[in-house]
Amino acid sequence: MVKFIHNINCSSFLPQAPISGAGSTWTRMINHYIKDNRLQEIVSHQSMVLIGNGKRTVFWHDTWLANYCLADRFPTLYHLSNDKDASIDKMGMWDGFEWTWFFSWIRPLRGRNIGLLEQLYVVLSTVLLDNEAEDRLIWKDNKLGRFSVKSLCGLLSPTHYPNNGFSFAGIWKGIVPPKMEIFCWMAIIIRLNTRGVLVRRGVLDISDSNCLICLVKEESVDHLILHCHQHWIIWSKIIKWWGLSWCCPKNLSGLFS
Repeated sequence: MVKFIHNINCSSFLPQAPISGAGSTWTRMINHYIKDNRLQEIVSHQSMVLIGNGKRTVFWHDTWLANYCLADRFPTLYHLSNDKDASIDKMGMWDGFEWTWFFSWIRPLRGRNIGLLEQLYVVLSTVLLDNEAEDRLIWKDNKLGRFSVKSLCGLLSPTHYPNNGFSFAGIWKGIVPPKMEIFCWMAIIIRLNTRGVLVRRGVLDISDSNCLICLVKEESVDHLILHCHQHWIIWSKIIKWWGLSWCCPKNLSGLFS
């Protein structure tokens, strides 16, 4: 849909460069993806291409063999290739019902590079193209291979570990107003603009990173809500009112676990 709206000349499933032009929602989403290295890493790791005719998959850049892209697996050959952005169907030809690979290099391969090419052919020997089928992108975090926003949000969370027992379900219970639930969620996934974050983004000077309450520690999410000495006095009073014995958790995810 994004390719159609913006007339993007790109055969890759995943965007490789920012979109210029009017700032629509789709444009901002794509450009944010391009700038966010962590998001790119997660999406690239969780996405896998099932090859059909190879027309929608970029040979060197897309992850369509195992868990790596060929540009990373064979960087020397990639830099020597004349077809760095070509789709799979442009990297060979059909001879009847048999597919044959053909490569174009900026200079003849010699020595070690010939050995690398032989390794590449070994890797490609397992590939079976289907001229009648379309390439498909699947999402590995879902058993059905279907992408979901919920799945991506869970993977983006810094508390996403297979066995830590954390669940965002503890937040979305309707006990507090929705704005507070959203605030807690953003705090846990470290998306609040604390002074420490603003310094790293270049909005504030490094001398302005400390918490405005205690003026001692850098203002992070965990410090602001849990570990600031002045705020801990408030926490202690609340705990005393409730008659509880409690040890301060290391971070907010520990508070909601």
